[in-house]
Amino acid sequence: MRFTVGKKIGLGFLLIGFLLLTVFGVTLYVLTGAEKTMQTSINNNKRYIEVGQPTVDKLIALKFSLNNALKYIQHITYQQTKSNAEERTILNAILKANIPGDLIFLDSIKEQWSGNKKSQNIELFQSIKKDIESTTKDYYAKIGNVLKGYEDYEGLGVFEAQTDYELDINPRFQTIIKNVEILLIIKNKELEEQKAKSSASFETTNLKFNILFWGILLAGMVLIAGTFVIATFTTLSITKPVQELKTFLIDLGRGIIPEKHIKPSNDEIGEMAVAMNNLVDGLERTTTFANEVGRSNFNYPYEPLSDNDTLGHALLVMKDELAESERELEQKVVERTKEVVRQKEEIEHQSETLEELYKDITASIRYAKRLQDSILPQDRYIKKILPNSFVLFKPKDIVSGDFYWIQESGDEVVFSAVDCTGHGVPGAFMSLIGANALTRIVSENKVTKPSVVLDELNRLSSEALNKSEAGNEVRDGMDAALCTLNKKTNVLQYAGANNPLYLIRNNEVIQIKADKFAIAGFVPDTKNYTNHELQLEKGDVIYLFSDGYADQFGGEKGKKFMYKKFRNLLLDVKDKTPIEQKSILNSTLENWRGIHEQVDDILVIGVQIK
Repeated sequence: MRFTVGKKIGLGFLLIGFLLLTVFGVTLYVLTGAEKTMQTSINNNKRYIEVGQPTVDKLIALKFSLNNALKYIQHITYQQTKSNAEERTILNAILKANIPGDLIFLDSIKEQWSGNKKSQNIELFQSIKKDIESTTKDYYAKIGNVLKGYEDYEGLGVFEAQTDYELDINPRFQTIIKNVEILLIIKNKELEEQKAKSSASFETTNLKFNILFWGILLAGMVLIAGTFVIATFTTLSITKPVQELKTFLIDLGRGIIPEKHIKPSNDEIGEMAVAMNNLVDGLERTTTFANEVGRSNFNYPYEPLSDNDTLGHALLVMKDELAESERELEQKVVERTKEVVRQKEEIEHQSETLEELYKDITASIRYAKRLQDSILPQDRYIKKILPNSFVLFKPKDIVSGDFYWIQESGDEVVFSAVDCTGHGVPGAFMSLIGANALTRIVSENKVTKPSVVLDELNRLSSEALNKSEAGNEVRDGMDAALCTLNKKTNVLQYAGANNPLYLIRNNEVIQIKADKFAIAGFVPDTKNYTNHELQLEKGDVIYLFSDGYADQFGGEKGKKFMYKKFRNLLLDVKDKTPIEQKSILNSTLENWRGIHEQVDDILVIGVQIK
């Protein structure tokens, strides 16, 4: 009679079920006695966790917030700060959120306090709460709302605020902190007493659970011993052969042929093991044949496993087809090799021609850059006639469509930021036309009034581009902002073609708008540019610029920098030296651009009035 797999499994489950019932009965008996003791321990810990510890934690937090508030009040009283300074933001958060939050929590839990002096402790807390509210109110009335920003630190107000701090606010805060420390000491002592009671209750609970532990351990040992015997028998007779079959199947699923056979047993699993061994032998023969065919050994002997061996018959057909394909492929390789050699020689010749052409074009463009650089004012010339100024000039390509122009004429300095159509070589040609025309108008014709200069620049540019001849018109033009500064009177004249002027005065950006028509964009004498005249003051800063800075893409979302952000940046740097302004504008733009390509030429001119 065969001891089948079903009989083995049934006997094993029967024995394990009996052992489980035994362990369950022992455990239920011991747990009944330990339940009451555990509930007592839970009640003791609940007061410690829900009342005692949170009270101490909030008192510590309150003390910390009071000390920090006093520190920031002292800083604001004695250090000149902006209205939006970080110290003010932190202080307001402490006084209006942190401290009130701690007081609300303590107020909600105070009735649950324990101890012989519960009522005295509650009275002390109420006194602390009242003192904090009145002192905070007095701080805002005497200091916080008096010293709101930089302008408030001048005059007698600052001395009155410092006196209020030393004689009133600081002593009151010190008294409050001392009272909080007293209440904290009392609550810490009560917490230690609760902790001692909880520990005693825990020890009692632990003793009873030890009894439970040893009871379960004894029953568990019986279960483990019995289960071990059953598991060992089951593993040896069922699980181990099944595991071997599983390992073989996993290896076969991954394309790995096992190196050894399974030893069959006298049951259904043994029959499966015999079938598996036969499968492995067949796969080994099939794999060997496939490898030989892959090495082009088409004469290697092979017989299918049976008439129904689909894979074996398919391999024989594949062998014949591969032999024929290999003969055809060898012939094609010979023909294609000849064609590839011919194409390679042709490509190498074209590559050499393109490389020479690229070098010639690059050399021409670099020579054009030298020509363009020659029309740009030198740094030492700019510093001589406009010492408190800077020029940020970043061409997109080797040559630029943006250019800056500065010329001294008597007591006046004429300077301009010009953005020609396009960038690169086309823009550079336009910049040469514009710079030569400005030199002719100001230096030769002695014209310094900005609106007249732009009118003349429009006329000369139109003539240079042949825009007056029918059928020969082009759409090239220039956007420009041009100023004339009288160094003796500080009178500034400005005219603009699409590009405005920014004047920063009293921490405010004043925009002088330009006329909305470009240089060389209309027939001369049909329109005229508007002349603006401004009396500059000490501390004023003026900026001329092209659209390249505001139009640069970048940031996390790849969007434009935009003019609003550009104006805010100018407000931030206006009080710095020209060199620092140029460096900050450049680094800010590069950080914004990141991995994005520069989209246009960039030009910014800044002039400070001292």
